[in-house]
Amino acid sequence: MSTKQDALQEILTLARLNGLSAEDIIRAMGDKKEAAVKETGGVIARLFGYIGGILVFAGICIFIGQLWDDFGSYARVLVTLGTGFAVFLFALAAMDHEKYDRAATPLLLIAALFQPSGIFVMLEEFSRGGKPEHGVLFMAGVMVLQQGLTFWQKKRTTLAFTSIVFGGIFFATLLDIWEVDDELIGLCLGTSLMCVSWTLSQSPHRAISAFWYFIGSIILLVSFGDVVEGTAAEPLFLGLSAFLIFLSTRARSRTLLLVGTVAMLCYIGYFTGKHFGDSLGWPVILILCGVAFFGLGALALRINAKYIREKPAA
Repeated sequence: MSTKQDALQEILTLARLNGLSAEDIIRAMGDKKEAAVKETGGVIARLFGYIGGILVFAGICIFIGQLWDDFGSYARVLVTLGTGFAVFLFALAAMDHEKYDRAATPLLLIAALFQPSGIFVMLEEFSRGGKPEHGVLFMAGVMVLQQGLTFWQKKRTTLAFTSIVFGGIFFATLLDIWEVDDELIGLCLGTSLMCVSWTLSQSPHRAISAFWYFIGSIILLVSFGDVVEGTAAEPLFLGLSAFLIFLSTRARSRTLLLVGTVAMLCYIGYFTGKHFGDSLGWPVILILCGVAFFGLGALALRINAKYIREKPAA
């Protein structure tokens, strides 16, 4: 498929996900000069927004660090949890004004860092004992409720990202408190993140689906590898890698294709090194592995060209 056809498919998918009509696209392309000016201004505004957010975050952290020993318990909670919640309210206010909308994303990220820290400080200052896991569970529960409900109302991609982060922390901590095996927790979490990523890739929030495909697939592979390592079922890891490559063709995800291919190559190298490392034919094995790697690399390129490039990749 040509580059022009790829670009057209990308435009069609974005238009469908964002509810744009043909008239909207034609109108946006009507004045190229105006569109170029808006695009440049948008990039500059986004850049300064993130730089401003970094400076604000750094300034608050330095201020709190310098005066931390002079603060009492209530003041420590106020400058962490209070600051985070205030920044969160500022972000909500910025979303309602087009002029300040660019500042909402860095403000939401700052709030997502300060509020959990503030909750931990509050628990440290006023709790009467208990396991640390319960504190993490409380923090994650509060944050996933706040971020999730706000996302449901505002439909903001940044809020979708933070909701997934705190939701993953909540369920992983809950399973750990229930004394579920770490490998099973990883399998559940990895699979769940893969399912969430699939849903995201079919929504206007597809920009973050690639990240969660990557995190979910890595967690799934590592956990599954720990389960089957040293057992007769160890070759099933190769099957899981192949399944991820197949899934990449269905999900149109280059991320899954990359992870699945690399996992397969790593397992082949691990297996041959483990069983044939002391053999005189080891150099030959290495050469054959190299040829296999070239073949898998070429296969990955063919899969990408035939099954993934038809639609925008996650």
